[in-house]
Amino acid sequence: MDVPRMVRTQISTSELNPPQDLVQGVNNGSVGLLEIVKALGEYLTSTEDEVRLNGLTFLSNTLKTVNSTKINRQATQTLTNFYLSKLDDFDSLPPALGGLTVLSKLATFDDDAAVEVYKGVVENVNMKAYVQATRHLVYVLFDSLLATHRNALKSMGSSFVNSYTKMVDGEKDPRNLMLLFSIDRVILLEFEVKDHIEDFFDITFCYFPITFRPPPNDPYGITADDLKLALRKCMASSPYFARMAIPLFLEKFATLTGPSMKDLQLSIAACLPVYGADAVRERGAELWEGIKTEILYSSDTSIEAAALSALESLIRTLYPTSTDAPSGLAQDIIKECLEILNEPDKTQAVAATKILAAIFRASPSAGKFALSQALPQLFRQFNSPSVPSHRSPILSTISSLLVAVQSVYTSPTSQRKQAEEKALDPYHGGILDVLREGLRTEGLKSPAIKGCTACVQIPGFWEREDVENVVRGLDDVLVNDEDPEIRPEVIESLTTISTHHPTTIESLTLPLLFHNLPDSAPSASDHIAREKYRSILSSLRELCVAPALFQTLVIRITTKLDLLSSSTPQSNGGDEEMGEFDTRECNIAYSWDLLNTLQNVVDKKIKEKHNDLIRYFDQIVPRLFTLVVSASTTKLGDASPLFRDRRLVGIIAKLVESLVWELNVEKQSAWFSAIYQAFEKGDWTGVVHDKSVVLSGSPLRTGASSAEQDLIALYAGTVQGLKGDATLPFGSSAEFLSSKIHWTINVARDGWQVKWILELICAFVNKRENVLKDSLETILESIWSVEIQDTSKDLDNRRRGLSVYLYIIKALSLLRSPLAYSALERVIDILSLSNLDPEFVRFAASGFGILSQGKGNGHLTAKLLFAQKLWNFVLPKLIEGDKEATGTGRLVYLVAFASLLPLVPASLCLADLNTILPLILRSLSLPDPHQRVNAITTLTSILETASDSREVDKAIHAHAEVMVDSLLKSAVRSEGVASSGKVRSIALSCLSLFPDVIRFENLHKHKSIVIRELGKTLDDPLRNVRKEAVECRAKWYRYGNAT
Repeated sequence: MDVPRMVRTQISTSELNPPQDLVQGVNNGSVGLLEIVKALGEYLTSTEDEVRLNGLTFLSNTLKTVNSTKINRQATQTLTNFYLSKLDDFDSLPPALGGLTVLSKLATFDDDAAVEVYKGVVENVNMKAYVQATRHLVYVLFDSLLATHRNALKSMGSSFVNSYTKMVDGEKDPRNLMLLFSIDRVILLEFEVKDHIEDFFDITFCYFPITFRPPPNDPYGITADDLKLALRKCMASSPYFARMAIPLFLEKFATLTGPSMKDLQLSIAACLPVYGADAVRERGAELWEGIKTEILYSSDTSIEAAALSALESLIRTLYPTSTDAPSGLAQDIIKECLEILNEPDKTQAVAATKILAAIFRASPSAGKFALSQALPQLFRQFNSPSVPSHRSPILSTISSLLVAVQSVYTSPTSQRKQAEEKALDPYHGGILDVLREGLRTEGLKSPAIKGCTACVQIPGFWEREDVENVVRGLDDVLVNDEDPEIRPEVIESLTTISTHHPTTIESLTLPLLFHNLPDSAPSASDHIAREKYRSILSSLRELCVAPALFQTLVIRITTKLDLLSSSTPQSNGGDEEMGEFDTRECNIAYSWDLLNTLQNVVDKKIKEKHNDLIRYFDQIVPRLFTLVVSASTTKLGDASPLFRDRRLVGIIAKLVESLVWELNVEKQSAWFSAIYQAFEKGDWTGVVHDKSVVLSGSPLRTGASSAEQDLIALYAGTVQGLKGDATLPFGSSAEFLSSKIHWTINVARDGWQVKWILELICAFVNKRENVLKDSLETILESIWSVEIQDTSKDLDNRRRGLSVYLYIIKALSLLRSPLAYSALERVIDILSLSNLDPEFVRFAASGFGILSQGKGNGHLTAKLLFAQKLWNFVLPKLIEGDKEATGTGRLVYLVAFASLLPLVPASLCLADLNTILPLILRSLSLPDPHQRVNAITTLTSILETASDSREVDKAIHAHAEVMVDSLLKSAVRSEGVASSGKVRSIALSCLSLFPDVIRFENLHKHKSIVIRELGKTLDDPLRNVRKEAVECRAKWYRYGNAT
């Protein structure tokens, strides 16, 4: 290898990184480092500064790149001496420092070399003469020497510390200070600095407090908080700082405000434990005066929190153990707080409570003393208040102290335990009495609940009987108190108690709640009773997520559902027919609420990954199947069984899906086999709880009743919940799929049944695509040619055929299967036939909404970027078709585009906004409100994310007037224009973004028009629309006004 030629080429072309061949040569041993140095000789010794700098930079870059094991001891020593000789060369210093930093990390670089390098830098480098980047290289070298040769630098004694403080003195650049603060901390902790502490005080505390503000778009990302934290660690690194630092802190109390005051308080909190009790005790009272002011009088909660941290640090430093007598300062502080608490309604009383809580958190001895002084006084004040209104703030103070105790005794990092300290034991009865009184008294319930929750969590404080007494009080509030703000607090408290005492909640709270649930639904006119049971169900949704309580919920809800299913509708008097209808509807609503409660709890347990859920599958699903299957066969004269209602069948199907998904593959396979026998063979014994419930045959058979056919939802729910590797109970997946396609197109009675069977087909294809792969193309071809293309067939059948076709495409597009795109191309092609087959083509255009559903909330399998791939395939074809079409023929392409919009995120639209935005604006005038909702939703997303791109900003400003006009048409109800509450609400929400996004000069002419038109929306019959209208008009009123 011609090393001189390679070096010459690199230097002459100013390419100062070594070529790969040269690096490999060094690494494999065919080229020696000294050989490279020799080749660089003429450049390293050149009299021209630039040439010499290039040669030295090339050498340092080579050292950084090659394998460090190839640099032997001789080479290390030679290179070190060479670099040392360059330290007094102003231009050569940066690469020399870089080279020395590399060498300092090598195993062949010894302690003597480290000392020699350090001395060389100190003696030859005048820091003030160099720019920030060069100074940074010096600090990086120092940092490396400290990391690898700390003992060698320690052996230098005072000379190292003296020279170091002089070298770094006066540094101001934040990038360098971040590194220096970390070096300073190491030296302060590891080196003998007692005799030089004033020098270190000068080079560290001179920066306090830091007031640095990073420039806009700072590429280095250094914040003021980064610097403050790094400096704070330095300040808290040595107890020798105490005699100078504490007077400085006291001096700063009088001059600092805002963020600097917060910094001061946090610095005190960090430093006092290091400085020690002896140093702090001398000035403790003065420190307390400065800290107290910010707790009692500060309007900034962050400064108050910092001051409380400083107080905790002060108390912890003075009274660290349980044997330290809480005399002196702690007694004075506690006495001062109790005097403030004599007027509990004053604002300072809250601050005094926080101070007492901080004292308890800080010290076992001072904390116990604080409770011994505070609680008896507070009990006396609570029981005999000077003013009745004082009881609420007094109980709040007691609860806040209990929360502080609980936070200490339950903290995983705390060694303190109630069983050892027994801080609360003398006040056990008093605490229980005031909390129970609070639960019974209006205006005191909230602080009482807070205190009860805290006490229950303190290990060993309350006995079972105490917990039961409190739970009874909470239960009474839960059932009888109608305050909407109190109920969530009670539920949260009971939920917390259930994690510590589940049997208490199970034996007291749940029976009470279920007792208050009616066995049959309240009448339509009994709004109070209906709201009460819904409130109870809301409580159960929160409480029964816990594994210990879920079983009770399952048993009670399924029992209620059994009772409802067997009850006969009773007339409410008056018009008998309407009375029966109302009773049935109320029972359906009640059953739906019960099922929805169970569904919500199941969803929460799934989210929290509870392992107990699958144990209840056999207790829930077969019982629900029994209700629905028996209802499909039962004849009650003219009355229709309750669980024949499709709303109930639908929610049960979704619950089945959730529970099936949680089963393991073996149990899924067994369950699906039983389901298959039921639906295909008519054998229901494996899926129902009551074995006496039978159907006369398969619900999919020709001639089955509508109620029996509705059971298809349960079939769909099971298939949707299956995992892809579950064993199938049949041989041919293609035959199974074909039979379901036939049933969809030719047997299903109406749109509800079609919707569920389509979900089944989609889920089956999505999860079994690998098994169906060979037959899917044939199946799709058959659907297209037989069911869709044949115009002689009934239009409804053709629509069903196309729906099946699109649902299969959806299932495949989620997997990014090529077959999805080739099949979809046919659907796009028929959009051009709107003149020949207008109704069917319009249906096909709106059918793109099927694809926009994506994975949804179900359990379909989806690959990454499936939506982007589908969008990028469809959009160009729709745009091309739109350009080629004329007249009303363009409308179907616009409908297809609007129907597909929910598929894609705003970021994908922004990438090609100039093409997409005109289509979105045209979609705002489509007659279908649902499609306008899609367009407005996408437009809203674009406006919300449009601030970063100049091109996007330009596009939306250019079309702002058209957008506003179109949105106003959707927001205001007009005769002859189809509308919906959702489209009006979302249009108003989008309009309210314009004052924030569009510059006023673009829309100043429209302001009065918009405000006038928005006035019409204030009378909208829907409350949420009126609410949006008020907020939107307020924003437009302020638009363009000086603020």
